[in-house]
Amino acid sequence: MIELGEKLNKDTRPDRKKLEILLSKQNENVAKTTNSTSIKNTETEKSSSSSNIIYSIKSVSTLNNTIIIDFNVDITKNDIKFFRLNQASVYKSIFDINGYFKDAIPTKLSIKGVDNIALGQFKPNVLRIVLSNSKNLEFSYSMSKRQIIIKINNIAPTIDKKEPVINKEVEKVVTTPTEKEEEPTNKEYIDSENSIRSISSENNKIIVKFNKNYFKNNVKFRTLKQNGNYENIFDITGKYKYIDPTKLEIDGIDKIITTANGNNSVRIRLINKSKSKVNYTLNKRELIISAETTSDAISQQNTPKRTINKIIVIDAGHGADDVGAVGPNKRYEKVVNLNVSKYLASILKQRGYTVYLTRNSDTFIKVMDRTILANEKKADLFISIHTNAVPKERANEVSGIETFFLSPARSERAKRVAALENKSDIREMSDSSKDVFLESLNRPRITASHKFAIDVQAGLLQAARTKYKDTNDSGVREGPFWVLVGAQMPSILVELGYISHKEESRRLYDKSYQQLLANGIANGVDSYFSKNP
Repeated sequence: MIELGEKLNKDTRPDRKKLEILLSKQNENVAKTTNSTSIKNTETEKSSSSSNIIYSIKSVSTLNNTIIIDFNVDITKNDIKFFRLNQASVYKSIFDINGYFKDAIPTKLSIKGVDNIALGQFKPNVLRIVLSNSKNLEFSYSMSKRQIIIKINNIAPTIDKKEPVINKEVEKVVTTPTEKEEEPTNKEYIDSENSIRSISSENNKIIVKFNKNYFKNNVKFRTLKQNGNYENIFDITGKYKYIDPTKLEIDGIDKIITTANGNNSVRIRLINKSKSKVNYTLNKRELIISAETTSDAISQQNTPKRTINKIIVIDAGHGADDVGAVGPNKRYEKVVNLNVSKYLASILKQRGYTVYLTRNSDTFIKVMDRTILANEKKADLFISIHTNAVPKERANEVSGIETFFLSPARSERAKRVAALENKSDIREMSDSSKDVFLESLNRPRITASHKFAIDVQAGLLQAARTKYKDTNDSGVREGPFWVLVGAQMPSILVELGYISHKEESRRLYDKSYQQLLANGIANGVDSYFSKNP
């Protein structure tokens, strides 16, 4: 109401006052519930890790040159991981913290001297805090049973000299490595003496760098099953003096062990309870190892199990002979749509929602039949997943994520996108009849859809930019998408990116990025329900 009132130049001060009162009451209720639960379940909490509670992270805030994370459960040193990513002139310092924070999207952090601080639910049970800056930052952090305080050492406090209030019984203080130290960033140890230069994990891949050219006969790969586990084993010719401190991890793999295999060989073992597909590429001085994960892998993560009385229907656009838009190297829109929809369904189920898919295989469903399922299941939300495209002559110029809600189109851009997605729909209506029909739509539902679209767009951008900072925000738009017609609940159509764009289509076909986008949409769903219960 406030947002719409401001657009109409109305006096929204009474509504803002009401909102403050509602939020205050909500916070009081949450506090009462938390205290009651902690009293009843003290013994249970002592034996639980932060990944086994609904909202294990209570709050995230800043004070002077520190970031303060408070928890609803006891934590250990294993609940925080730190690494760096240096991209061109931007230094990124990343903290992955075990736990789920329901207010990740609306929370905005800032510290004077830091260019940008991004907060996002990287995985259902991992909160990621990314600090981006033009110069490298030096950190230390302290831990108590229910609090982590991250301090930026090379930025002086700007408000006052008062230190943040720290819980007693501090468990550990850790100083993160800086450029001045011999230890390289991102846990990557450089060996300039032997043939293997470095072994590290980055962007969900294991990267092995060499000081000389390597060939196929220098790397041996085999798989086996032993002790009930599946193992993918790499034996790499050469020595590496930093084997012991090297710690590797990638999504979908339970354990990665690096050891010396004789006097002149290094062994990397990827161990998993379930069978996984491991790929690798060798390019002269670099070996890249990756593991393909599926929606089943997501559902097996140790994420909170809860039940939410909300039903969501997810529609993977196009399917079968209707491939949708086609990008470079015959990348089909229908493939991206289905993969992201499956990942999204798994994440939402894991968070406690009831979820239905209009299709879970490469089949075609009539456009007008897609919302029938949502209505039959009495869904609370309807989400249609798509990817965008433009003609070849503009393919390298247009990219970005945008979210649409059903309404009479007011721009040529919205009409163009709608026309592309409406191709598979056949309706015996003239253009003027369609306009009249759209004008008669349920206005409260349009308003709710608009709010939902805003939350999902924010979640998508926040998730995508944790991996690709250059992701374009194409905004929230209204358009006449017939797949949304007939839905009796708030409904949106998401355009995940432009499959016609050379670089963006490559990203859209990457499974780790698809999972990231799905997580962003899920965060948008959480955000919407937190404000519209």
